[in-house]
Amino acid sequence: MLVISLQAILEEATSDHRFDVGNVKDLSHLLQPENLRALRNYSSVCCFLAFHPAGDPPIVDYVRSGTMADDSGPHVLVLFTLDRPAPIAVPVGAGAFGQWAEVGVGVDPAYRMVRTLFSGSRVPPLPGLVVFRDLSEDTDGVYLPLGHLESEREVRLHLREVFAEMDHLAAAGKPGRFLDDLGVQWTRRGLAYERTDRRPMREWLIEGFRAARENYGDIVGTIGMFG
Repeated sequence: MLVISLQAILEEATSDHRFDVGNVKDLSHLLQPENLRALRNYSSVCCFLAFHPAGDPPIVDYVRSGTMADDSGPHVLVLFTLDRPAPIAVPVGAGAFGQWAEVGVGVDPAYRMVRTLFSGSRVPPLPGLVVFRDLSEDTDGVYLPLGHLESEREVRLHLREVFAEMDHLAAAGKPGRFLDDLGVQWTRRGLAYERTDRRPMREWLIEGFRAARENYGDIVGTIGMFG
């Protein structure tokens, strides 16, 4: 599976000409709401897969296996932190996440990104999937724990169902009701979830990039959305 930095995805989504990217030096300028809204042309849902590179082997094995781009489909953008910069497409293989797992980064960037979403309440344990409707707005999200999954196969089967639900509800649900409808669907299936605090997604992404790059990493997504 090939992934690329969210920065590069945004550069392409907002460029006048396809692939006219790579020269943005001010990340905070790139992460303006009008630029983040451009992602709507490519993905109807954004989510963040949060896991520890050493402590969550079923999730790590799933990401390394390479099926996530196909599992999530073309309309769901799945972000996660990678232990290397990805200004161009890079493969996620057997060696991915090894630097952070072996050296240890203190507080893993994924933990820091989840904690900032629950600043006023109990922070749920990793691993988990945080789902947002739109990265360009002040919004909350829903956090789906994944710690009960014990193998790569369980993770794959579970997330395939979750991604399919997200894709369907984003396309067929009522405007402004996506997160509520998703929570109802998960409740019907017996899936426990938590609602995050409401906060500006732009600030959350800036803090996330800072945390990842302090540890020589990046926030990445699959490149399947650009086909």
